[in-house]
Amino acid sequence: MLMVMIVTIMIQSLWKSTSCSMNVQYDSYKNTKHILKAVRQQHTEKLRSQLTSQGFIISFLLEHSMKSLNSLWSSAQSNLPKNIFNFSIRYLNNTLANRVNLYKWKLSQSSDCSFCLCPESLLHVVSGCKSYLEEGRYTWRHNSALHFVASTLQSVRNSSLYVDLPRFLSLCIITGDQLRPDMLLSIGKTTLYVIELTVWFQTNFYSNAEREHEKYYQLTRDLSSDFHCVKFINLSLSDLGIFGKLCEPFVDMCKELEFDKQHADFIVRKQSTIIIRSTYYIFCMCNKPWTNPDLLIY
Repeated sequence: MLMVMIVTIMIQSLWKSTSCSMNVQYDSYKNTKHILKAVRQQHTEKLRSQLTSQGFIISFLLEHSMKSLNSLWSSAQSNLPKNIFNFSIRYLNNTLANRVNLYKWKLSQSSDCSFCLCPESLLHVVSGCKSYLEEGRYTWRHNSALHFVASTLQSVRNSSLYVDLPRFLSLCIITGDQLRPDMLLSIGKTTLYVIELTVWFQTNFYSNAEREHEKYYQLTRDLSSDFHCVKFINLSLSDLGIFGKLCEPFVDMCKELEFDKQHADFIVRKQSTIIIRSTYYIFCMCNKPWTNPDLLIY
């Protein structure tokens, strides 16, 4: 009789342990999401500690990106064509076939850029080559992103938009011969937004954004005499379309302009998409003649 009771208790205990929602293999975790988070964290730490050259971009992004917008960037990236999506992944891991890497992999006899003879690193190709800069490659990417923002802000009611691009009102109407930012958006005589768009390589866009803020500090003060409120918006993105921490005033501006969340999220995703695509094209055209393509307009 005692044996029967013991067996009954064991069966009840087994039934109870197998009837809960937890998997016995994952008892140390709360749920599947917790497991994936732990695995992802382990992988990230491996990249940061063991794969120095492959992990330095990811490390920088974790520290300096605007985390509240990273999910929107991820959404934009995942919807890219497969070839551009793969490019963005290899970019993050610093495993693209620029000449510095090809030389390291013993697939090239030289690591130098064929245009300026500097080491052709990833930074050099996408943001650092003086020859590419003079040809307008980086300006083309910048103006493609700027055109989208300008086209979006044209819909703001009771406003005037001035942009440093053809077919828009000239900035000189407001600034005269002073420094000209990328864009000015005035809401009557009450508020003026001074918008400066910067697109930089991952590891130096934060310092360059600070430099732009200092550059236009005096201009914003001078314009304060004509407007009740002047706000400087430093729209600073990496050349892979990731928003930096200094972009928070841009998000606040969208709220002040009464863009609903769906519209604001669309602006972020589309901006990221344009920059990723244009950086992909710049990389594909490295060591090739630049043909001055039209702006990347959606």
